Amino acid sequence: MNRYHTANPFTIAERLNIQVEWCLFGHYPLGKTVYDGDQPVVMLNTTIRHTPTQYFVMGHELGHAILQEGLVGYYTSSNKAHGQLETEADEFSAALMGLLFIEDNDRMPSSYKDLARQYGLPYDFD
Repeated sequence: MNRYHTANPFTIAERLNIQVEWCLFGHYPLGKTVYDGDQPVVMLNTTIRHTPTQYFVMGHELGHAILQEGLVGYYTSSNKAHGQLETEADEFSAALMGLLFIEDNDRMPSSYKDLARQYGLPYDFD
C-alpha cells in the first residue's frame, strides 16, 4: 500500500504487471495463481466478477504472488505447506481489505461483518 498508495488488489496487481484473467471454472476454484515462466498470472472465476468477493479473492491471489514467489513447486508437493500457504494468503488479503475499507470509507470498519459485506471476506474465516 505504501508503494502504490492504494490497497485495491486489482490496482496493485496492475502496477506489479501481474496479469489478471477471468475464467469459467464452474463453482470452484474462485481464484488461482499460475506462472508463465517467472511471471504470475492470476485467474479469477467469472462467477465472482462484479461481486464483493472478487476483492478478497484477488487479495488472496496477490498474497500468493507477493509472499510466496518461487514456491510453486513446494506448494503443490506438500499438503502441510498447502494449508500454511493458504492461511498466509488469507491473512494477507484480510489485512489488505482492512486497509481498503479505510481507504474507501475514511474510517475503520465497525466489525468484521463490514469487511465481509463490502469485500467478500468469508464469514467462517478465523
